[in-house]
Amino acid sequence: MNGSRVCHYPHLTRAEFDDAAKHFLGQAHHAGGEDADWRWIEHEKVKGFGYLATKRILYRPAALYHSIDQDDKDTDSITVKEELDQSSIDVPSECLTVDYHIIYSSSYRVPVLYFNAYYSNGSPLSIDDIFSHVIEPSRRDDLRAAGFNGAVSQQDHPTLMIPFYYIHPCETPSLLKAIVDDAQESREKSVVHVDGYLRSWLSLIGPTAGIKAGIGLFSDQS
Repeated sequence: MNGSRVCHYPHLTRAEFDDAAKHFLGQAHHAGGEDADWRWIEHEKVKGFGYLATKRILYRPAALYHSIDQDDKDTDSITVKEELDQSSIDVPSECLTVDYHIIYSSSYRVPVLYFNAYYSNGSPLSIDDIFSHVIEPSRRDDLRAAGFNGAVSQQDHPTLMIPFYYIHPCETPSLLKAIVDDAQESREKSVVHVDGYLRSWLSLIGPTAGIKAGIGLFSDQS
């Protein structure tokens, strides 16, 4: 079943977002793997203002994350580079824990991807580290220039009220609309339903911050 149609695509109402989230959770749990880790977190005080959340582990070369004293920075950087250039050497991995939240924006009327990343010792990544180790390399320059997908910024999480990074949603509507515009070139009419909205949204926005919509999310649902 396709579910109800999104009335004012690419924009969503709060009720449509909640409905889309329920469909997305069902699809994610059916897909299995990492996608099955998505869950719904309800607002502690205000019912009806929940959000989707998941946690992922990203592995990066450990040498890139070692803290070094400023006096030794230049020398150590050269040493690290030489070590990484030796393809015959196995470079140990450092794991980053990344929390991803999909939150509805009443201002932009689209979902927004919030995320925070932490080293294995629990310390948070700075904005520079976010760009170096979390943001998709091919999109870094565009994001720094506030181009594709808008900029990566930091603000208080709407529910948790602690600092989170997020992908600014200013370009999200035009990106989502482009999907339908492209489809209309080959089909007379293209209708977007609530049950497929978040899958499409995540496939566009997620890779920017290191999270992808698994192929299982797009398998036929009974």
